Amino acid sequence: MDLELEGHLLYIDITQMCGIGCDFCMYGDKHFVGESLSLSEKSKSNLAALINSSDVKRVSISGEGEPLNNLTVFKEILSLSEGGVDFEFITSGFLRTEKLFELYESVNEDLSQTGDRCNFRLSSDSHHIEKIANPTQGASLDYFFRKSPSNITFSFRSIDTDREFTRQFLLSQLNKFSRVGEIRALTELEDELVVGGSSFRIDYKNLVHPDLTNNNSFLGFYDYIELLEVKSSKKFTFGSLNKAPLKNGLDLTVKPDGEVYLYGVEHKKLGNIHRDDFSWTQLKQTVQKDRELLTLYSVPLLKLLQPFENHEKVIQAIRRANNPYWLFKSLAQEGLVKEIMSHD
Repeated sequence: MDLELEGHLLYIDITQMCGIGCDFCMYGDKHFVGESLSLSEKSKSNLAALINSSDVKRVSISGEGEPLNNLTVFKEILSLSEGGVDFEFITSGFLRTEKLFELYESVNEDLSQTGDRCNFRLSSDSHHIEKIANPTQGASLDYFFRKSPSNITFSFRSIDTDREFTRQFLLSQLNKFSRVGEIRALTELEDELVVGGSSFRIDYKNLVHPDLTNNNSFLGFYDYIELLEVKSSKKFTFGSLNKAPLKNGLDLTVKPDGEVYLYGVEHKKLGNIHRDDFSWTQLKQTVQKDRELLTLYSVPLLKLLQPFENHEKVIQAIRRANNPYWLFKSLAQEGLVKEIMSHD
């Protein structure tokens, strides 16, 4: 089968370091001794090829920690662009306001030279906000209206899928700067914050491993997949969730140690950006030739799981992960991946 793929997504996790301490985080044991990405000449060559391809829709810079802890590499990644790239920086925004503004100014100036864009996507849920003494969401929006930056924008993300905390929090942040906004619901997993003639996207993700927290604001696994399918107007398979009629694309993750995986299939290493060669063409060929990867990218996940709906270990793995992109980590820990894939 020739799998059609379009609009790839590149995630680059640039650090494991983090001092915020969210109660749900599965990387907490790495946050004070973990790795941060550094770029070798080989890795720069690989990332440049991936970033500058017309096949990539977005480059998301994040971490298994807080990416503000590795701004040197963030700026290095931006410098690899040949222009016209959509970057995203996913952060809690925990810096002092003046330092955050300096970052915004610096990034906007750099991108204005290349025509790139960067969306700063600020975590705005109860898990993150309760850990941050001085949230900067309102200040960031105020900066946007005062400075009118040409090449940076803002959006918000939340793992409070009941949405009430995030909605009230963002509106109250605006009020601190004498600004008024309204929330408009787009889908069950998307809102937009409208302020004057500008709108800012709010995306809701389901809480992973809810057993690690006392917060009950999360959806069940199957409810969440149903809403993802409504959002994308097609059955859920792995890959970047492009809305129908577009096909999904490759969804690639580079870890702080340089290891490379397809997002959600992180029990299966594809190589390392410091040693191996990567291109979107080569990665597509890898998926085409690998039965397991091809299945995950072409067969709806719920169809794969249906024969195991009464399998106790699968039920436990689904309950523990509570998110499709984390499910196969749990299944791999239980030694169940081969059993599920061989049933297809």
